[in-house]
Amino acid sequence: MTETELLTNKIATYLQGLSPQAVENLVRKLEKSRDSGLKDPHLELILTASLQLLRDPREAAVAVARGGALRRNQVQRMFFTPLDEFLINEDLPTRQEGRVYRPNLDRVWQWIGRDVLPGDVRRVLEEAEKETVSEERLDNFVHALRRRAVDAVGSALERIDLADKERRRLSIEMGGERGIADLKDIHKILAAERWLMPFLNMVPDTLSENRIKVDTDVLNLVDKCSAKYPDHISVVAAALLERADTPSALCTFAGRLARTNDPKLISSSQFAPFVDVVMSEAERLNILALEHRKNNPDPVAFSQALSEYHSLVRGVELDMDLSQTGDWHKRLSGTKRNISEVVTRELNNAHGAVRRALQVPKWTKEGTLDQDLVSIDDAVRSLRVVVMVRNASQTFAVNDVGKRTRQAVEQTLEIVTRSLITDLGKTIGKQREAHLAAVDVAIMLSEIYFGVDYAAQLRRSRQSALAHKPKDDGIANLRKPRLITAGNEA
Repeated sequence: MTETELLTNKIATYLQGLSPQAVENLVRKLEKSRDSGLKDPHLELILTASLQLLRDPREAAVAVARGGALRRNQVQRMFFTPLDEFLINEDLPTRQEGRVYRPNLDRVWQWIGRDVLPGDVRRVLEEAEKETVSEERLDNFVHALRRRAVDAVGSALERIDLADKERRRLSIEMGGERGIADLKDIHKILAAERWLMPFLNMVPDTLSENRIKVDTDVLNLVDKCSAKYPDHISVVAAALLERADTPSALCTFAGRLARTNDPKLISSSQFAPFVDVVMSEAERLNILALEHRKNNPDPVAFSQALSEYHSLVRGVELDMDLSQTGDWHKRLSGTKRNISEVVTRELNNAHGAVRRALQVPKWTKEGTLDQDLVSIDDAVRSLRVVVMVRNASQTFAVNDVGKRTRQAVEQTLEIVTRSLITDLGKTIGKQREAHLAAVDVAIMLSEIYFGVDYAAQLRRSRQSALAHKPKDDGIANLRKPRLITAGNEA
């Protein structure tokens, strides 16, 4: 099963757990985003699956047969709705208060349903199965369950501070001390729902760099909130990080709140969590980049993650002198070392990846071109990294290897692409079709590295080569042009 098929199945499974009304609302929002010009392959996948679920009579029949069972899956999601802005999918090396590891939600839900409030959870799930229970009424049931759970979980957390046996038992349930820490954050956020959600509703959904660094509206809101709820500054910082267009700007924001530009004074102030969350974001992007390089078949994802990391680090280093702060400097330097290592490996593989991608494909026995799509994707990923690192060598600390890689890649792209285009005019029949496929790949890679203007020149040369049609005098096979293959590279 391909990556796209796996993703489609996951999306379909998730959508089947939603009510038809929720799916309809989702479709309207996705169509609005698409009509506004947003181009995202994942958006199209979700939209297609949603529309199929709404229109396919077989799916509708299945939904009816299930009755309210679909909504049982909703209850857990509804229960944790206030946590949406605080969830992350990466297990950070340094745990950050206010950022909850998403996989731990399942552990917490199972524990609540089995050991904390088994009767209450069972009753809400039973209500969810009833067709007569409206969405609004179900939401009220879940809200009431959440309020009872806050009190019950709070009591359980108090007990583990008094008895080591209780702590060991809960540690097993939550997967260790990190799991207990996440549980405490979950309890803290849910317990603050009455004032935290209205507060976040007053904060813009998107915070520009200027709004964080210059304007005073959000600053005044956070200042007042921190005075009233000083124990929740980390939670507020995590929420603002999710809404910030430029996350690194929160370093400056911390200084504005602390009324100082001295990093040492900021680190010892109550507003240090605003810098802490930025460091955690650098660590998250580090993990994300490594994950994309290893497991994501999308050749663009890795370079995008690197670009986001570079923007964050550059912003932090411009706004704050971390050399004066021990822990923050150590954390950021650690991510830079990790990123530098993986980028160096990618650069070392770039030249070979480009050469493999430029090979002329062969025809299979079935009569189809056997293009090495994996090698082409590898070349796209590597070239995008080479281009990005060219303007960010200080962040990734790859000056020497970057220079060597650029020289090798430039020579190979220029020489082999020109050679392919020249030989294209000497080919006929299927040989020309195979050669044309290699030329198109070469032009695509050249556009990534050299830019659109250079690629436009290559496309004009390509058209000129196609316009030349050599005569087939019956001895074409005796004077075939040199092909660039795995065993005969330029």
